[in-house]
Amino acid sequence: MSAQPRALEGIRVLEISALAGAVAGRVLADLGAEVVKIEPEGGEPFRRALPRVPTHDGEESAAWLAFNHGKRSVTLDLARPEGRDGFARLSATADIVVCDWERLDLDTMDALAGLARAANPGLVWTEILPFGRGGPFERYAATDTTLQALGGHLYLNGDVDRAPVRISLPVGLIQGGAEAASAALMALWHRMRGGEGQRVDVSVQECIIWTLLNSTMAWQILGLNEMRGGAIRKERANRFFTRLVWETRDGYIFFGPVGGGGGAARLKSYEALLAWMAEDGITDDILTRHDWNGDGQFFIPQADYDTVTAVIMRFIATKSTEALMERAVRERILLAPISSVSGVFTNPQFRARGLFVPLHDPGRGLEVELPGRWAHLSATPLRRPAPAPRPGADSAALLERLTERNTA
Repeated sequence: MSAQPRALEGIRVLEISALAGAVAGRVLADLGAEVVKIEPEGGEPFRRALPRVPTHDGEESAAWLAFNHGKRSVTLDLARPEGRDGFARLSATADIVVCDWERLDLDTMDALAGLARAANPGLVWTEILPFGRGGPFERYAATDTTLQALGGHLYLNGDVDRAPVRISLPVGLIQGGAEAASAALMALWHRMRGGEGQRVDVSVQECIIWTLLNSTMAWQILGLNEMRGGAIRKERANRFFTRLVWETRDGYIFFGPVGGGGGAARLKSYEALLAWMAEDGITDDILTRHDWNGDGQFFIPQADYDTVTAVIMRFIATKSTEALMERAVRERILLAPISSVSGVFTNPQFRARGLFVPLHDPGRGLEVELPGRWAHLSATPLRRPAPAPRPGADSAALLERLTERNTA
């Protein structure tokens, strides 16, 4: 029996990238495209990004390995005529090119795009930039932290009594790469429907703003400039602070028992919590002194919120995270465990759905699991992970084949 086809079977992607472009390339590779990395001799700089992990080849970037499995590699010096000629010949066989600003400046992008689209007018040229084309920031460089700041993420993260903080992973670049993959596929679909090839321009700053949706609407509809908050924060439109992160006997949960609105579901959740606390003999008057989640919640003193929080906190601290989760599911209490990274890997839901797929890379001495099934496609399943390429591993095979084809 033949293997099931992949969604992008027969599609070739060229990738000139660091992190953002590599994420886009990985999405396309998982969907079945042949993704060919264009690298300088010795490999692109992203291969050496921190943090690094030990392999048989020496230390290699963990992020590079995570986002480049299953791809191919061709080394070309794009600053030299022969390198650009090789790139143009590869472009003639490709469907999509993905590039980002950490590898190419705008002028080089324009020059290479001209070469590639002259060789292949149907090509989808996709570029990921800090701020996109046009506007006063067009040629500005940026780090992920800069983009989180300008996109509004930093303002909304951290405790209100301290300066804003960044999310510790490069979420902007990763989000930009995922959006670029989606946009490239839309452009490819347009071409396959009888349209022409086109250039796709993705701004990471705009991708970050897209993730703020409810906060941007709060400003436009309510005039509310939301403030950041960590474990304790003001929920939308509240004049008071409530706790959302609680320490359990062995971990942490996210829970808003009082003061956050939420309608009937929140009322029933609080009632179920009170019933459970009563079973343990906790019936403090403060628990029922106010209509904590009803229309009168906005007029309750902050001191009373602090008092009820202290009572609930003492109760939650006596329970294991697993016990809280089991009771919450059974009684419809609106809480959720805060998973550690190790907890993500042991999560029974992820395991049952087969999210993690083994990657066997004997050449590097790596045996790891990757979140490789981020979508379940019944007719065209995602491709299983394969080892990331060495620099130039496919140069001879791909470039010599093009030379032979042109000679014939």
